[in-house]
Amino acid sequence: MNKKLLCALLCVCLLFASPGASAAGEDEFIFGMVYESGAAINPLYCNQRDLISLNELVFESVIALGDDLKPKCELALNYTVEKNEYTFNLRQNVLFHDGNYLSALDVQATYNRIMAIGSNSPYYTRCGYIDSMEVVDLYTLKVKGKYESYYTLYAMTFPVLEANSLDMILPTGTGAYWYMYSDTEWIQLDANPFWWKKAPTVDSVYVFRYNETGEALAALQIGEVDAVPTRSQTAALSRLLSDRTSLDYSTLTYEMLIPNLSHEIFSDVRTRQAIMFAIDISTIARNIYMDMVMETEVPVITGSWLYEPQSAIYYLSMERALQLLNEAGWGDYNSDGILDKVVDNLLVQLEFSITTYVDDNANTRAHAAQMIAEQLAILGINVTVNTVSKSSLEKRLKNRDFEMVLCAVNLAFLPDLTFLLNSGGRMNYSGYSDADMNVMVQALYSTTDEERFKALFSDIQIKISEDLPFMGLFFRKGTLMTTANVEGLSPIVEGNVLQGFEYIEFVKK
Repeated sequence: MNKKLLCALLCVCLLFASPGASAAGEDEFIFGMVYESGAAINPLYCNQRDLISLNELVFESVIALGDDLKPKCELALNYTVEKNEYTFNLRQNVLFHDGNYLSALDVQATYNRIMAIGSNSPYYTRCGYIDSMEVVDLYTLKVKGKYESYYTLYAMTFPVLEANSLDMILPTGTGAYWYMYSDTEWIQLDANPFWWKKAPTVDSVYVFRYNETGEALAALQIGEVDAVPTRSQTAALSRLLSDRTSLDYSTLTYEMLIPNLSHEIFSDVRTRQAIMFAIDISTIARNIYMDMVMETEVPVITGSWLYEPQSAIYYLSMERALQLLNEAGWGDYNSDGILDKVVDNLLVQLEFSITTYVDDNANTRAHAAQMIAEQLAILGINVTVNTVSKSSLEKRLKNRDFEMVLCAVNLAFLPDLTFLLNSGGRMNYSGYSDADMNVMVQALYSTTDEERFKALFSDIQIKISEDLPFMGLFFRKGTLMTTANVEGLSPIVEGNVLQGFEYIEFVKK
């Protein structure tokens, strides 16, 4: 049965079964989303990307991230901080969807449940930066951070559920929309008339479930849905069609080259810097990744409040690359077209392998690695490409059994880069060790001052660009495609690709 017809029939049933339900009409908007049948919607258990974004319309946090990814008050009216203890004063007269008032007890109950769920909750890691949470009164909460750090504010971005709805399939929140219905194939949300902000402009939101991105895009093409959020590269070409609008957003998937710094070739930072000057990242982004990437040499999203523009020091320059290689002692001394130099009385050629893995049907990373090899060959650097399974690559990284790897890391909105940069960090696969960098990343754990936190992050990014513990390329992008004429959407990011939807103005084509 056509999903729109199914939706309409079920809405008729809901009108009789639930007085608050509304049938599909002119003020509806329909999303096509890819997620598993039977996937958990409850945000404390939900691990499906599209549903996590949907939940942002339903649930709110004590602290939210703004358009620039900077922490700001949401359910908190304000806060004060002394050492590692934050005192949050909550907004009064905020109602949950069932009419009950928000209190500090609900925040504490949600936090306790996340910690009880453990690593199966998507919010467990960030909540791990909280040491304890105490209810002072109905609207006052004292939160002791595990560290005397600004990180504690990021930890408070978990969704707040009403305490007595924590285990419900469709729990109660305070957001712009509330859940009216869900089954294995579709979900209905209606605008929350009790919302403490300005009333939403769209009365009803419907979500149709699809197994594959191709199915969702086909549904968009025939008008079964109005919009599809996707990270798939198969969307790259279809987003250019004249009948649709696309809003691209940065994901938290960061692509990088990881050199093994114990290897003779990469131990000299000038060689690593030369490689960065020789790689035509823009051509790789355009031809291999179909422009579904955001170029940046550091693992901080451009446009975010923490991004340091002065960290962007590399550009395509074969002249600069050759200069650095010559300074490092590389030259074509035997006239065979491959750079070499004398090491311990032996002539060593500038050659290495890039190992990568396949994680999509387009074999994207293998093609990217091959293009990098071709670009470096112009300089006289001989590069071979090896493609292995993801599990095999992970084993090689852990054992430091590689020369250079092209891979991606999935970052978090809580911007702790210790795992990448600190000596002995769990994903510091290159073997990078620098005393000054260790001091800077550790200093982030001991400041609650916003300006000092930002300054430290700027210094860290500049040092990443100079030292190249890894060779950053870009963040992958996703896109929200729609066939409606849409105005008013805010800048969107992974995990909240429907940000600003509550206030959009649209006309269906």
